[in-house]
Amino acid sequence: MRLLAVTTATPPGALELLVGLGDGENGFGGTPVGRDPGKLDDWLDYCVHIATAPPLSDDFLAQMNYWIIDDTGFVVGLVRIFPRINQALLNHGGHLGYYVAPAYRSKGYGKAAFRLALDRLRREGVKRALVTVESHNSASLSLVQAFGGVEEGERIDDETGRALRRFWLDTACRTKIRQKAS
Repeated sequence: MRLLAVTTATPPGALELLVGLGDGENGFGGTPVGRDPGKLDDWLDYCVHIATAPPLSDDFLAQMNYWIIDDTGFVVGLVRIFPRINQALLNHGGHLGYYVAPAYRSKGYGKAAFRLALDRLRREGVKRALVTVESHNSASLSLVQAFGGVEEGERIDDETGRALRRFWLDTACRTKIRQKAS
């Protein structure tokens, strides 16, 4: 398993993943591709631009998107990383988010991707990362806690009205549970 930076070239399974993600799930936002697959090229261009462009304002920050790729080269998920966060990301989202397609859950991909995302953040100079998790998402709560996430508390998201639990993690930490995906 590896993370592959989103570029204008799409690996196998990318379009299907984005369509399946739709408008988003469990706090991980969707893409325009979920509503209109014809917007794939525009979204890929956006991802390349936002990963490399200097911040234009506090509302437009660098965001790095990575495909979660299985050992056969197929896309099974997506990771978003924000090396710098603003007030909006302090309230909802934090430094990283991940999505694993339903057919690939409980197979270790989330754990492996989360570890690699923390490694990327550390290389970007982030020592402590904020992650927010919807309170009902027991799988993600367990994952963040397995990586040593220290809970700061719970807030209600202004946009969705859902409860979000906030965790801070040392980007140098390692999970306390064995990984299934290599």
